[in-house]
Amino acid sequence: MNTVIESKETLSDIPPNVRAVYEKERAAKFLATLSPEGVPNVALIVSQLPGDNREFIFGEFMMVKTLENLKSNSFVASLAITEKLEMAGYEGNVIRWTQSGPLVEKINSIPFFRYNAYAGIHNVAVVEVEKVVDLPRKLSYAVLAKDYASLLMASKLLRGRNSSAVEFPLPVREKFNSIMSIKVIAFPVEKEKPAVFPALSTRFTGPSCLTFKVTDYNKKILDFDLPLPVALNVLTLDLRTYQVKGELVSVRAFAGSRFGLVELSELYLSMPPLCGERII
Repeated sequence: MNTVIESKETLSDIPPNVRAVYEKERAAKFLATLSPEGVPNVALIVSQLPGDNREFIFGEFMMVKTLENLKSNSFVASLAITEKLEMAGYEGNVIRWTQSGPLVEKINSIPFFRYNAYAGIHNVAVVEVEKVVDLPRKLSYAVLAKDYASLLMASKLLRGRNSSAVEFPLPVREKFNSIMSIKVIAFPVEKEKPAVFPALSTRFTGPSCLTFKVTDYNKKILDFDLPLPVALNVLTLDLRTYQVKGELVSVRAFAGSRFGLVELSELYLSMPPLCGERII
């Protein structure tokens, strides 16, 4: 496990393994923010890169709720996961934005932006890292398969209240149910601070109820009173991404494992042409 860095005063630089994960072109990189009301938002922000010393940078691109939240709260939490299930994350504050110079050039050197005439970045945020998140450096696919199998068994018995009359679309449910998609969960850990962790084993157990397995890499969520506002994002192999929001209403035990039940109330499309628009 990585060492948790408790304050920015003890962090002189970003650890090499964290830099390596974020420098991978095909890593899934998520950024969590909080609204003034404390509602979490977690979006796929592929432009995140390590900067100098204890800084990260990311470009403004198809950011709707993220940008809106940053206007009132500069604190962000980030998580990156590679195709080999290598993981890294950080938390910190956006300390400034820049519209020109080497940082903008660095973001625009990313192949996605370099070869897309319509996707040039003109505004780059600089994040001062306060803490590197304690995560496994790598998760094995064998462990993931075991977690997913236990979720499948538990999902036959675990059901949410389904108090919502809304039924989430089947294509969205299928993406969260798939073992081949990357899922993350964000939630507030303080009044103005979000956190984001992997939630790789998830499954709909009702029309609007999403269940996830509580593991060593996301068990921090157990430290907080329920109900707890949460947001989850899914990224599929065909690069489709959706965000759902709701409340973690209970954590239940089954066969020696624990499972969180989320009652969902909102669905957002995170891709053009309806990027950031609420569907439900």
